[in-house]
Amino acid sequence: MREIPSARLPYSIFVFLLFVGLVQANYQAAHLPRVIATHFGQGGMANGWQTKGVSFYTEAVLILLAASIAFGVPRLIEMLPVSLVNLQNKEYWFAPERRADTLAYFRAQFAWFACALLAFLLVVYELVFRANLVFPHQLNTAAFVTVLFTFLAFVVIWAVRLIIHFSKIPR
Repeated sequence: MREIPSARLPYSIFVFLLFVGLVQANYQAAHLPRVIATHFGQGGMANGWQTKGVSFYTEAVLILLAASIAFGVPRLIEMLPVSLVNLQNKEYWFAPERRADTLAYFRAQFAWFACALLAFLLVVYELVFRANLVFPHQLNTAAFVTVLFTFLAFVVIWAVRLIIHFSKIPR
């Protein structure tokens, strides 16, 4: 069996990112007006607004989504019958002698995904915050596009690594 990565490091990083998000939200809440720009159109110009409370509520829901990915998806895979799991060579990977290692691999990989998703969200929230500090409210589209493509590159690499890992049966 291949060495199975531990989920301890990505879980720790995720908790750290949650802490950073709480500090970030606290700081931003103290420096933003009651109504803020939350949607940006062509050229990064603000074209949608929300109250600060609704915006922070939306942020919290999205962070909870990231947490549910980190902790929920691997648990769901563990609870589902193997027949409902769409995975290459699933009979091999979910055989009793490999099931625990396979589930540990899923926990670690989804925790890394959740870290990347949470980091992406925190950077986007920071860009929105900064856009609300200038007038006219304009999002830094170059920074946003860079962060977006970095996150998408991570997702592609993450998915390819999962596919490669489960497509080969060790000999």
